Amino acid sequence: MYARARAVLPGGNSRTAVYNSPYPIYAAAGQGCRVVDLDGTSRLDFLGNSTTLVHGHAHPEIVAAISEAAARGTCFGLPTEAEVLFAEALCARSDAYERARFTSSGTEAVMMAVQAARAHTGRPKIAKCAGSYHGAYDSVAVNNDGSGSLISHSHTAGMPQAVLDNTIIIPFNDPEGATEVLRAHAGELACALIDPVPWRSGLVPATAEYIAALRAVCDETGVLLVSDEVGSFRAGFHGAIDAIGGVADLTVLGKVIGGGMPIGAVVGKAEVMAVFDPSEGKPKLPHSGSYNANPVSMSAGVASLRLLTEAEWKRIGGLGEQLRDTMRKTIADNGLDWEVNGVESLFRVVTGTVPDSSVNSARLGHLLFQELLLNGVLIGDSGLGCVSTPMGQQEVDTYAEAFDAAVGAVVEQARAQG
Repeated sequence: MYARARAVLPGGNSRTAVYNSPYPIYAAAGQGCRVVDLDGTSRLDFLGNSTTLVHGHAHPEIVAAISEAAARGTCFGLPTEAEVLFAEALCARSDAYERARFTSSGTEAVMMAVQAARAHTGRPKIAKCAGSYHGAYDSVAVNNDGSGSLISHSHTAGMPQAVLDNTIIIPFNDPEGATEVLRAHAGELACALIDPVPWRSGLVPATAEYIAALRAVCDETGVLLVSDEVGSFRAGFHGAIDAIGGVADLTVLGKVIGGGMPIGAVVGKAEVMAVFDPSEGKPKLPHSGSYNANPVSMSAGVASLRLLTEAEWKRIGGLGEQLRDTMRKTIADNGLDWEVNGVESLFRVVTGTVPDSSVNSARLGHLLFQELLLNGVLIGDSGLGCVSTPMGQQEVDTYAEAFDAAVGAVVEQARAQG
């Protein structure tokens, strides 16, 4: 299949994150917490499409919602009731979500949040945290490699210097350092963009002190605080920044809110969201899209939010904590300096070194990914993983056994390679 793919797709794929050397494993089907590849091999899916599938594959209530919506029509050049129902469900999740606006992806939603901040404040520049990933939009695709560098740089060839100049980098979890940078550029900053639990920086959450410092300086300077929770919404029943103790002016959502369908959303203060409002003439920020708020995604989203009750959120969060503790024990038992980070149902294994071996961290992470595949478990090549609602104690125990075997195999291979 990979050979066929390479003949029609650049490098054989449409999504860099799913590439795997020497070739990727192709999904054929998924059910609950298991995914089956084209060879017919079934594995426990602890990746969930990069943490998107909080209810696993093909949840019957979500499938029914999608089927019923599609039978009525997949998209229209008119608004639908499904859009209103989903907006109501989202806004009910947090007092900070006064209005909602829909897109078809997290990247689009981040883009619209940044543009909304610019339209509301009349300022051109944005600030973002060193290392954090916020999608493919030029203004945020800066310093997104997980490093702590404060010098603006891009990993995308051909990025215009003007884009780099308009994105200011602030240190993560350094209240004084971030405050100093924000004050220095306040007059030209539209927003400070933060992921409260940034996976690319290791899935270490922001501290309450850091969030409070950002909120204070934003209030002082008129800069909007934008919380990108496309991936980290799982970190709190009312959202990630709420769980830490903060409030954002705008919040960007995606992944779990869509029930597995393409989705993105911007939610936040009515005053700021008014830049999208066309009811009294041309809005400050016109925003269209043929698939925005399509009824299939809206209906899947309503079902996904309804199923993610507070009790279920707490249950899978408890399983996530147990899983992290189990992995840390295996790492300690093998005398490794690796870390396991995360909150609630999210985890990330950050590989370090292996004693008596010169194999680097990135290679060790790839070996771990491959060994887990051989032991019947799928996580991300970056060590990213999550617990979904179809899982229970049995799946956690199975994962623990697979992780123990995989780590042992990685250590053995690394030492053999010298």
